[in-house]
Amino acid sequence: MSEKHSLLQVTPSRELVFTGPFTDVVTAHMTLKNTTSNPVCFKVKTTAPKQYCVRPNSGLLKTGDSKQITVMLQPLEGIPSDAGRHKFMVQSCVAPAEDIVDLEAIWKIVDPTELTYSKLMVTFVDKKNPASGDDNKTMMMHGHEETFASAGQAQELGSSYSASHSQQDGTVASLRKSLKSTVDEKEELQKKILGLEQEIEVMLKKNRKLQQTQSNGGLVDGPYPTLQVVLFAFAALLIGLIIGSLLRY
Repeated sequence: MSEKHSLLQVTPSRELVFTGPFTDVVTAHMTLKNTTSNPVCFKVKTTAPKQYCVRPNSGLLKTGDSKQITVMLQPLEGIPSDAGRHKFMVQSCVAPAEDIVDLEAIWKIVDPTELTYSKLMVTFVDKKNPASGDDNKTMMMHGHEETFASAGQAQELGSSYSASHSQQDGTVASLRKSLKSTVDEKEELQKKILGLEQEIEVMLKKNRKLQQTQSNGGLVDGPYPTLQVVLFAFAALLIGLIIGSLLRY
């Protein structure tokens, strides 16, 4: 596979540079231009498909047309340990027509001998750890086996990444609000329980005093003992309901 035989002019021709910090999405660009007299199909592949998203990752270029490709490096803690294995390859072939509908089908039927390739190394520049010369760069290295896979479509994965983070933020905010509401309700219920316990204690004291009066032959207003019993039963029932509500949290 030789770059000089490629059907497309790729800019930059040798490497893509990604400048950190890498804790957020870092973007680089390449431009593809069809300098031949035929329509050309292209596909962008990478040795690290999980780390990059590309928009567009495939397409068709008519004679003289050019297209800018956006390459998005997904967030990392720093320069990846396998940086020396990161490469990109632009695969191309002559299109059978200019009005192709199913581009993916082309790659399944094209003769491998008709494919042409351009390779780009990847350079990471971490501004957090600057150094003199090229010491702050981690570049692609040769001398190992290369396995390229189709790069992900950035329009899909990039928006998915943003949406997932937005969804997580919304979920966290909702959980915080729910937790605060639960805590407030529990505090309010605890206050009610404390108040009822105090009322019950007062009622019990009155009831004991009433019983003592009755045992000593004293006179009591007719409905009072019954009212005490009803109030005590109501308070006990209310406490049971409140405790039941607390147990649900």
